[in-house]
Amino acid sequence: MITGKAIEEVIRDMKTGGPTSIGQPIEILDFYGVKHAEKNTRISKKNPAPHEYSILTVHTNEGYTHWTLLFDHKYYDPEFGLIDGEYTHGKITSFLGIYA
Repeated sequence: MITGKAIEEVIRDMKTGGPTSIGQPIEILDFYGVKHAEKNTRISKKNPAPHEYSILTVHTNEGYTHWTLLFDHKYYDPEFGLIDGEYTHGKITSFLGIYA
């Protein structure tokens, strides 16, 4: 999508199979030359919604945190698949804006 690569290939290029910090998604965006915000932005009154293209930090209903891509009003979640509509698998707490 953003990189022109399949999500599986991007995950493989990240060279991690375990927990990640915001640094790893930033590094892979840099690797592919994708422009992005410098840091994560917390959802708040000042920033009530993520950018149209964002990597989201989600605190899942199951009690852990992971990343989800928001692109063209759809959520691309590595665990829950493509979600078209409201995200119901957890609370979106912050986002990294992508300038695509």
